This record gives sequence, C-alpha cells and structure tokens, in this order.
Amino acid sequence: MLSVVIPALNSASTIHLTLSSIFSNNFPRELFEVLVIDNGSSDGTVHVAKRFPVKIFHCTKRGIGPPRNFGIKMAKGEIICLTDSDCIVEKDWLEKIFNFFEQNPEADGVGGPVLPYPYSQNKIQKLTGELFVEDQGYPKEVVKVQFGSSYGIIFGSNSAYKKEALLSVGSYSEPGGSNLELAWRLTSRGWNLFFNPDIKVYHIFPASLKSIIRQQFRWGEQSTQMKRVHDVDISVIEFICIFYFPLKCILSIVSLANLDKKLLHFVQMAFYNLGRIYGFGSGL
Repeated sequence: MLSVVIPALNSASTIHLTLSSIFSNNFPRELFEVLVIDNGSSDGTVHVAKRFPVKIFHCTKRGIGPPRNFGIKMAKGEIICLTDSDCIVEKDWLEKIFNFFEQNPEADGVGGPVLPYPYSQNKIQKLTGELFVEDQGYPKEVVKVQFGSSYGIIFGSNSAYKKEALLSVGSYSEPGGSNLELAWRLTSRGWNLFFNPDIKVYHIFPASLKSIIRQQFRWGEQSTQMKRVHDVDISVIEFICIFYFPLKCILSIVSLANLDKKLLHFVQMAFYNLGRIYGFGSGL
C-alpha cells in the first residue's frame, strides 16, 4: 500500500489542485491512502481538504519536519509518498512510484524532478521556475543518489521511501525537515536512493519576492546546519564566499522595478548565502 503524506499550512488556494491531481491518478483507489497534515492553518485549508476522501490530522509543532514526521508515523502503507500542498502530480505518479519499487527491489527511496507549474503564473513565478530548473541540472536517466558525485538530493515535494528506511534514521530532522540532510543520513547508513526523471511533479512557485526571500534564506540555513551536524568542514574559502556573495549581490540591487531573471538570481543568491551565514552563526 502507498501512503501519500501532504503537510499543509495556509494552502487553501492551492491544495485543491494537489488533491485533485492525486485522485485523478490512474491507480487503484484501494492501494493508496492520502494523509493531509495541517500545521495550524487559518485560511480554510482544512475545509478545502475535507472535500476529498483524505485523512486529516493536526500537528501543532511548526516547521517542515514535524508534520511530515507525524504523517509518516500515522501512515499505514509500506511506501511513503511525499509531496507538498502547492504541487500537482502527474496522472501516473503513483503508478510509476509503485512500479519503480516493484522493479527495483534494492531501492529504498526514489525521487524525481520538480518542474514549474505552467499555468496561472505571474512574472516572478515564471522566472523562479526557470532558474530552479536551470540550477538543478536534472539527470536524463535513472541515477543512484550519491553525495559528491552526479546527483545528491531527493526533493520532499516529489519523493517516496520505504517506511522502514525512514523510521530507521528517525525520519526528517525537526523543525527544519531538510531533504538534503535526510538523504545524507539515509545514504550514509547504507539505504539506496535513486533519482528517476520520469516521476514528475509540478510546483507552484512563490508569487512574491518576499516569499522567495524567505525560501532561499531557509534553504541556505539548512545547508550550513547540515554540514555542521554531520561534521563536514567548511573551508576558509567557502566561508569567505558565504560573506562575499551576499554583499556583492545586495550591492548589485538598485531597483526592483524592472525585475528580470538575472536580478532575481542575485536576490536568490544573496538571501541563500545570508541564510548560510545565519546557519553557521547559530551553531557557534
């Protein structure tokens, strides 16, 4: 059985798209369940979710990790499928996940590309999606996840794991819920993770610059904290770069009136690295 776990926080405007896409999958209904883990929404997210045949739970501990871990704990399936409440899965998403584990018994986890949702995008969403895909450089064939080589991360918004593998490492870190950190722990303990380019999910990227800044800052903080937790040395050159690039990027931003891809990339890099500074400093 597959268990789809969806953490949600104030997602009333998007979660109906997520759930509609899941229940439109060409996969036997009796072979999967959907769990929505509400993280304290105040905008009607739960009301929207109740329109679908889902199990709704409430997790009061804020963050990305706690609701995911709560859902993993409550799930009945042997395979935990994870996506977010602002994502749309393809019609064969569940089938491809199920078939991958059936055809690759050595696999303990699999993820696929997160692509920009092609509809109802403003300029910021469109540019953010383009930059995200360019930065990832997704492999065009199935590859094993190995840090320091071709590919090293599975995204939480498009991933599936054997429940036993997740429980063996304590599932996601809290409160951050870093996908990179989880993949690091799993692979370092011998669990086999793969990237499959055919398992696709579409993400509705942040529609405002403020949301992008928060997202990039969080990712940067998680990156540095993961290295510190797992005793990965931050070299002098890397540490200098952490300070240099934010300053360079911020000085390059004169006006946001004519936002283009290059300027948006500067903003992303600046706040990603500021997040890294914060993550480094919080561990001193």
